[in-house]
Amino acid sequence: MLKWRRIIVLAVCLAFLVLVLSLYFRQHSMLYHPRPYDARYADALPQDGAELHFRTIAGKQVAFYLPAESADRLPKRIWVVFCGNGSLALDWTWLQGQDRQSRDAFLLIDYPGYGKSEGYATIAATRAAADNALDALAARLAVNEHEIESRLDVIGHSLGAAVALDFATQHPVGHIILISVFTTLREEAATIVGGPLSHLLVENYDNRAALRELARHTPLPKIDIFHGTEDGTIPIRMGRELAEDFPALVKFHPVAGGNHVSVISKAAREILAAMNE
Repeated sequence: MLKWRRIIVLAVCLAFLVLVLSLYFRQHSMLYHPRPYDARYADALPQDGAELHFRTIAGKQVAFYLPAESADRLPKRIWVVFCGNGSLALDWTWLQGQDRQSRDAFLLIDYPGYGKSEGYATIAATRAAADNALDALAARLAVNEHEIESRLDVIGHSLGAAVALDFATQHPVGHIILISVFTTLREEAATIVGGPLSHLLVENYDNRAALRELARHTPLPKIDIFHGTEDGTIPIRMGRELAEDFPALVKFHPVAGGNHVSVISKAAREILAAMNE
């Protein structure tokens, strides 16, 4: 009897070890879902849009620039857009079509390994892609990067909200729009795999820390958070907590009936209104 108990305990321990190792080595594929552009995106880039080609530590990268409608030498604002982990940069071209500000331009960023970009997404590789996309845009517009940085705003969804906040801590950004944002990536992981196993996470976007850093900036950026009340992926309490922790910095917009994906379409009008304030 004692022998069988030992065998059962050993089997349970081995099964747990396999689970832990599986989560540890598969965490990148659980977080990132890279895919190339397929035939559905053949006409996704507007005619006046441009591909920006550059290299980073991850290899060849491609971002997309949607210029402003006005004939000004430079757009009044450049919205840098970061998509969720399951979508692509060109999924956000609708912003240009619905934005009523003719002097707004858009810089759409794909993460390494996504779309036409090579490599493997990490926090450092994604940060490098965004930074080098700015360099490529400055070269295309034949201006100094400082002239671009003075016009930057950002928008991000889900993982892209964390990337947007990280970007804002590195660059002067006037307005930040976050959709379905988590508090920290580790806390979000804990809602899926539990608290103890969440500590296996190698990389951790900490949005509280990013907001704490932004609260020290002068002037303060304007920040809007949109979060669906029915979000089953990133609970709305996370977006609300960030707003409550930084009331002087953040305006919170609950989106009735919105889930993790539909929040974008349900709040599209409100998001555009916030962009144009």
